[in-house]
Amino acid sequence: MTAKAISILGTSSHVGKTWVVAGLCGLFADRGIRVAPFKAQNMSLNAYITDEGFEMSYAQALQAWSAGLEPSVLMNPVLLKPETGSRSQLIVNGVVHGPYESGHFRDKRDELFAVVRDSYDELARQYDVILVEGAGSPVELNLMQTDLSNIRLAEYADASIVLVGDIDRGGIFASLYGTTALLPPQARNRLKGILVNKFRGDITLFDEGIRMLRELTGVPVLGVIPYVEMPFPQEDSLGVPWGGKKEGHITICVVRLPFMSNFTDYDPFLFEPEVNLFYSATPPSLRPAMIIIPGSKNTLSDLTWLKATGWEDSIGRWAQEGTMVAGICGGFQMMGASVQDPLGMEGAAAAMSGLGLLPIDTVLRPRKVTRQIHGRAVARPYRGHIILGYEQHMGETRPVSGSSFNFGPLIVLDDHTDGLINVEGNLWGTYIHGIFHNTEFRHAVIRQLGGHGIMTENPFDRVIRQWKEVIAKHVDLATLFRLVGG
Repeated sequence: MTAKAISILGTSSHVGKTWVVAGLCGLFADRGIRVAPFKAQNMSLNAYITDEGFEMSYAQALQAWSAGLEPSVLMNPVLLKPETGSRSQLIVNGVVHGPYESGHFRDKRDELFAVVRDSYDELARQYDVILVEGAGSPVELNLMQTDLSNIRLAEYADASIVLVGDIDRGGIFASLYGTTALLPPQARNRLKGILVNKFRGDITLFDEGIRMLRELTGVPVLGVIPYVEMPFPQEDSLGVPWGGKKEGHITICVVRLPFMSNFTDYDPFLFEPEVNLFYSATPPSLRPAMIIIPGSKNTLSDLTWLKATGWEDSIGRWAQEGTMVAGICGGFQMMGASVQDPLGMEGAAAAMSGLGLLPIDTVLRPRKVTRQIHGRAVARPYRGHIILGYEQHMGETRPVSGSSFNFGPLIVLDDHTDGLINVEGNLWGTYIHGIFHNTEFRHAVIRQLGGHGIMTENPFDRVIRQWKEVIAKHVDLATLFRLVGG
């Protein structure tokens, strides 16, 4: 290893570690420092597919883009994707190893940490600085000895530790003081600073709080970061808003499935001023202009839920009234005539009728398709638009024999077609994640819904630029640079 490391740990999940790392990656890179992000293990249903076809957490892909890098599976060697309350799909070095119950991960911690070490060592040979994101809290006492992402990794990387707390949740003194007090001595010696995140109002009102935190913990406060209203891509469903921004006159409702995955697919709509994007677990009272059935980590379970909660009837009725209904990946499968799981990929072997909106049948298979794609839309009103994105699914979908008269493919790829759309253009589905990140395609959808499509700048570029300005203004970067010898 040659790189210097800073571990950004948090008092709990969802305190802002991901975006602190993303902002610092951008600021370090802007100063000519060769910097890379790293998270040993992530648990998330938002994933990205690299150029090589490997699967990694979308959060680490965002951090890589902020640093001006192509995402690499080295940045996230272990990914867990929950399938049920006690079972997760294990992805190691970008490749699926299988679904396992929670006890498996406890028993295999040392083997997985060996994978983590190898990935970290390779990154450390390539870069000068590694910004390591922790997971959850570093002081879960019953898990500390087997944890992959926090203290154990900080020790291995010889990293300085910076602790992030979320003041918006309340209890900032208890959470920061309690965490520092519970750190084992070797980790406590590595703790070089505290960041207070998501402060609302006049930051100078917390000057006394900064002094108190320094006295309580013996650690300097390196910044108080204000709460900012930015549509940050979220790592898990805790951050997904229930409501929308309300002022947009085009309402797009994303069905909030229990096992919803890759909901970053819809973030670009948050930047379109004409669009009111919202997520809902129940059918809304007013008919939306568009309903999106998102990807799912457990298609049959979520399809059962759709039928039990009234969504099936509402979607069917609104589709007849002209609402656009789009299915992405698992949502595409659910829109078909049937979904079959003969090998029990998602639990017990089962088969179920779909929503019946598209004439397709899907059979779930063990092989997972993971690849980036480059295609061209061939259906009106999207014909000719270039489509970039990625696939990650387990299943083969085929048209129902003899029933494609009113339907046609949505996209042409190098060796096959993808998706299906009806001649009216209001019912369609695709396996391609990131399809709405294609500006021309997204604007064509908005025009079909009665708008124009306004946002042309890459949404992520805009967010990270503004976020770097916030971090640069409110964080003691000079101290962080000194921690890595620069």
